Amino acid sequence: MQQTIATWSASNRATSALVWRLPAEGPPQLVGGFRPDTPRIPASTMKLVTSAGALLELGSTFRFSTRLLAADETSVQGRTLVGKVYLKGAGDPVLATRSYAGRYLFGRATPISDLARPIRAKGVRLLRGPIIADEHLFDGRRLGPGWPSYYRAYASPLSALVTNQNFSGNARASYVSSPALAAAQRMRAALKGVGVSQVGGLTVGVTPASARPIGSAVSPPLPTILRAMNLESDNFIAETLAKDVGAYGAGKGTTAAGVGRTRALLMGRGILSDSDHLVDGSGLSRENRLAASSLVRLIADADGDTIWGTALISSLAQGGQGTLIRRFLTGPATRRVRAKTGYLNGVSAMAGRVVSRGGEHYAFALIMNTADILGARATQDRVVTLLAAGSEDPPRP
Repeated sequence: MQQTIATWSASNRATSALVWRLPAEGPPQLVGGFRPDTPRIPASTMKLVTSAGALLELGSTFRFSTRLLAADETSVQGRTLVGKVYLKGAGDPVLATRSYAGRYLFGRATPISDLARPIRAKGVRLLRGPIIADEHLFDGRRLGPGWPSYYRAYASPLSALVTNQNFSGNARASYVSSPALAAAQRMRAALKGVGVSQVGGLTVGVTPASARPIGSAVSPPLPTILRAMNLESDNFIAETLAKDVGAYGAGKGTTAAGVGRTRALLMGRGILSDSDHLVDGSGLSRENRLAASSLVRLIADADGDTIWGTALISSLAQGGQGTLIRRFLTGPATRRVRAKTGYLNGVSAMAGRVVSRGGEHYAFALIMNTADILGARATQDRVVTLLAAGSEDPPRP
């Protein structure tokens, strides 16, 4: 296996690679690598860092709760709710209509209709007053830092109040211009869907502290959301989670606060080093830098943890799934690898865990900053296949 890495790196020096064997007892054992401590552009393998930060900060049982609240003066008069209601965003990246969720999120969504049902259950058939959408948990930046402006063409606008991942309608065709107003419109439609009409404006504002809850939509557990993110390498979920870590862990719903908190958590566990540079949550920024050794330490730490670590590794694709849909379709690696890929122009990366035929666990990271994307992928596949086949397993007594 080391020969495979050496052959590649001889003509592709902007590589950081490392493979560790993870014995059941004792420290990790070096199997091979090339400049493992040199940070490179990681592309979407950055989502491993984002996943770890979210799990360590929020916990593996965490669920987002988007709330519908009534103003102090709002009251029920017969079958009519009269007054202002507030739709307060909680940073849930998977709040969605039934149609969108079924088409794109495959059971990993928070139904917006859950917000409407409690109102119908109270006997209300008409809401006479405005729906005020509150996205103030996050700052107003719609793109990640370090992103060129043309990313607006294929990056959903970020917000703490999200519906259908901020796509217009129920298809991934175009983006909404105002996430909060789009959420208010879908809230109105959700009310109508359960038999409650709304008469009044749709606006954006801040929920007063005195407002009282009248409905909520609770998300799937965080590991389920991470599976949706990592399987398909969903940049929008990753960037939202980065801001969530900042909002819930540092009191600031900004990307800078989120990646700062994530960095502190992972530095505290000895995973990241001073030379790693975190800019966003998805890896879209070319200013991110990670060393292979940092990703391998992360995977090794996760492999030894039955709570957050199991959740992280289970969120990763196996052969024939997600971003590995055309890789490891046959051979020993198909069900023995869990990995996150990464791709940008001039970058191909893969990191994850392999369990060999002999039951040995390996953590690997292969970050290749090169124009030879096909060659990089072939090398990654070769390394993973060799590990899965047991070529680096210790001799059996």
